[in-house]
Amino acid sequence: MIDPYDFQNLKLPDIAEYERAKAGHIYPTGTSTLQISATRGQVGFLKKPSEVESKYVAIIPIAGVNPMYLNVVLQKNIQQFMYVFKTGLNIQFDELAKFPVQLHNVETQVAIAELFSNLDEKIETGIQIDQQLKNQKQWMLSKMFI
Repeated sequence: MIDPYDFQNLKLPDIAEYERAKAGHIYPTGTSTLQISATRGQVGFLKKPSEVESKYVAIIPIAGVNPMYLNVVLQKNIQQFMYVFKTGLNIQFDELAKFPVQLHNVETQVAIAELFSNLDEKIETGIQIDQQLKNQKQWMLSKMFI
């Protein structure tokens, strides 16, 4: 049953493996990234296997944790975490063990992940339409004074 109010309060090491990104290493689809060097709390998500810059931590959810759901929770909690644990411009890697995570049941995780995936798709579509309209405007303006 989907219940947004029924969750466990855990810490990041309870639900994910994470490491400082290694140069040349390809991380799998569904890996979340968190910039810890010169950070403003940037959280990313790999939609395809990719390398990750060393200023990031690669966060891979354990079995039973939806990758997109974990990314949503990271984005939800990053500002509060940074307020407490950010040191100057950086987040100390060891402090990530204290990162708070709310874990819902699998059905609720899937529902939340689908909701945010659909929103991301709609945003991406809007960006593409905007770019097409800008290109069309440029083309029309270039033909205007011929």
